[in-house]
Amino acid sequence: MKVIYAYRYGIVGGVSSQLLLRQAAMAEVGIECHLFFSQDNGLRDMPCNGGRVYYGCDISLRKLVLRVKPDVVLVVDSPELLREARGGFWGRIPVFLDVHTTTHNGLAYLSHLSVNMLSGICVPTKYSAGLVSGKVASCAPSVVPNLLNTDDFFRRSQEHMSEPAVREFIWVGKLDNHKNWQLAIIYAALAKSILGTIRLTIVGGFTAPKARAKELFELILRMDVANEVRWIDRIGNAELGDLYRNCALSGGAMLVSSRDESFGMAAAEALLCGCPLIANDLPVFREVFPDSSQVQRVDVWNLEEVANAFKRVEMGADAEKIEQMSLYLQKQYGKTKFIRAFRAAVEGVL
Repeated sequence: MKVIYAYRYGIVGGVSSQLLLRQAAMAEVGIECHLFFSQDNGLRDMPCNGGRVYYGCDISLRKLVLRVKPDVVLVVDSPELLREARGGFWGRIPVFLDVHTTTHNGLAYLSHLSVNMLSGICVPTKYSAGLVSGKVASCAPSVVPNLLNTDDFFRRSQEHMSEPAVREFIWVGKLDNHKNWQLAIIYAALAKSILGTIRLTIVGGFTAPKARAKELFELILRMDVANEVRWIDRIGNAELGDLYRNCALSGGAMLVSSRDESFGMAAAEALLCGCPLIANDLPVFREVFPDSSQVQRVDVWNLEEVANAFKRVEMGADAEKIEQMSLYLQKQYGKTKFIRAFRAAVEGVL
C-alpha cells in the first residue's frame, strides 16, 4: 500500500511529529508512506530518518500524487489541499480528512465541507469524533489513535543522574491563545511563592511573531520571574526527554494550560518519562490517561486549585506509579493498535 499524508504546517512537534511517527510505523509493516507539508515552519532543519518528506516550496501536492500514485491520501486539517489530493484523476484516488484540531475556528471549515468528495474522516480520539460529528453529521469518523514515541520518551535509570538543584517545571506548546501560554508565566510566580526556588522551562514558539515574543518577556518581567523562567523556542526529542526526566527527579511537573486538546501528545510523552502533570481538566485527558496521582487535573482558572496541586507534587518519582502509567500508554498508543485502526479505517474503500 502507498499512502500520502498532507498537512499545511511543517512544524517541529505537534501534528508534524505525529506524522513522522506514523510514517516510521507504516514502514515496519511494508506500507510506503510519503509526507507533504505545504509550508516549511522549521521541520526541514530537523532530521527525518525515513525520507519521503516533501514541501510545497519544492513540489505541489498534485504533482506528488501523480508521481507517487498512492492508494489513499489523508489530508490533515488543510481543506485547501483536498482537491489537489486527488491529483489529475478526479474521484479515482480515495481521499480522507484527518481532523486533529479542536478549536472553534479550526473546526469551522467542516461546516462548509463537501463530504461527497471524501472517502472518510479520521480522528485521534473519541472526544474528537464527537466534535466532528457535531459539524458533519452525515459521516461518522473513524478513531485512529495517535502513536507515542517510546524511543525518545521513556524513564531512564536515575542512578547516574545528578539531582537538579531546584524544583523543575516545564510547559510545552505554541505561543498562542489556545495553549494559554500566559498562564505558564503566572503559574511560575505562583510556584515560586509556594515552593521557593523553582525553574520553569517554556518549550515552543519557534514560529511565534516578534510581537508575541515581546509579550512573553514583558509578562515574565511583570510577574517578577526573570530568574525562574527560560524559553527554548525549539528542541530535539532527546533533549526534551531529558527535561521531562529532570522535572521528575527534582519533584517538579509538566504544566498543561491548554483550553482544549485532541489528544495531548506532549503530556503523554512527559508521563512516559516519569514526569507528572498539573493539567487543565479536559475531557480528552479523561479518555487518554487513566486515573493516577501522576495526573492532577485542575481548573486552570482557579489559582487555589493550582496552588494545591503544586503542594501535592511529590519529591522523587514513585517507580510503581510511573511503570503502571508507562505500560498503559505503550499498550494503548503503540504501533500495533495504530496500524490495526488505520487499516480498518481505509482498507474498506480501497
